[in-house]
Amino acid sequence: MISSVLFGLLLVILVGVGYIGAKAITEMNRGKDDTVPGLHSGVEESLPDGSSSGSEEPGGGSGTEPVSEPESSAESDKVETLYAEYGDAASNYTPVKENPFTKYGMPIAAFVPSPDKPEPADDGELRAVTMPLETALSMDAARDFLESVDKDTYNAVAVLLKDDVGTIYYGTGSSLAKNCGAVSSKQVDIESLTSLIKSYDLKPVAAIYSLQDHTAAHTRFGTSYFWMNDGSTTWLDAKVVNGGRPWLNPYMDNTVDYLCTIAAELDEAGFRDLLVYGNQYPNTTLQQKLGVGKDGGVSRTDQLQNVLESMQDAAPGLRVIPAYQGDCYTEGVKTQVYTATPNVFTFTPSAPIIGSDTAVLDRVTADVSTLMPVIDSEEIIPALYERGITSYILK
Repeated sequence: MISSVLFGLLLVILVGVGYIGAKAITEMNRGKDDTVPGLHSGVEESLPDGSSSGSEEPGGGSGTEPVSEPESSAESDKVETLYAEYGDAASNYTPVKENPFTKYGMPIAAFVPSPDKPEPADDGELRAVTMPLETALSMDAARDFLESVDKDTYNAVAVLLKDDVGTIYYGTGSSLAKNCGAVSSKQVDIESLTSLIKSYDLKPVAAIYSLQDHTAAHTRFGTSYFWMNDGSTTWLDAKVVNGGRPWLNPYMDNTVDYLCTIAAELDEAGFRDLLVYGNQYPNTTLQQKLGVGKDGGVSRTDQLQNVLESMQDAAPGLRVIPAYQGDCYTEGVKTQVYTATPNVFTFTPSAPIIGSDTAVLDRVTADVSTLMPVIDSEEIIPALYERGITSYILK
């Protein structure tokens, strides 16, 4: 009886082994045919329900999923149709996290300060006069300008290298700047210029606009605000027909990386101070539709501070100095527009923009020893000294 059971069990095993072996041989023979339906041959493989397994266009679903109906005109009007040109993020651009010490596109593996690299940022007085951009573009014109500087009134020369549109006027190595078309055909030779300014015993000062940038700000670059926080539509500060523009979002890592790269390049070029204009939130009443994305619980005032601190960390040879619209960056003044209270701004020194109105300083609560007002006339200087303010920037 037992032998019969064993014989039957053995028979089952032999049959199973034979079946598996035959199947393996069949699969091997089939593998010799390089043509696979729907893949190599270009012939689409039919599915049981008669639909095709061919690939869809990017952004589409599988052949078995229902296709969404186009959004109606009435529905699209709910989200500004004028924002169409700043719409969904393009899938063909991946923002690059910059090495803060990239020199014109050639990354340095281990950053080593050059022999003539400036000493760490000092805390001395800054009495700067601004060199016009057109002058800075020519070494001969720059030399004539420096010859005319009154060294009893000024100890530094500032030059604007990134304007309020976002255009950059030197040969930056930033990949984002190149991709978004921010680099101007007019370029200052920043290394030659800083050397020239130093040769006149003056401090070279770079000036840039940071968050007020309408060129590098876009959802596809991962740098802008979102319309209604939808995560894909670029927010503008007004309708396009009214001149609406995008702004850099301080909560976006790519924004901070971009600004840090610029700061590091200016540091490496030999500038001693970095005057930062436009480190603010958009001055518009459309802020109720502005989405910052994930804020990590960081307040808006603190995030402005974080941008400046990140730039300072990336450029230790520079002294980063925020310049702000004094009348709007004071306690209780237009806070519904700027959404932050800059009088609790702890980054010092700072440069309130007063133009010719020294009365603005009455509304600035920071200690006068930390102030470097931006003025538009030399005639204001005596009034600053009367207030105990000995640093200033003539714009």
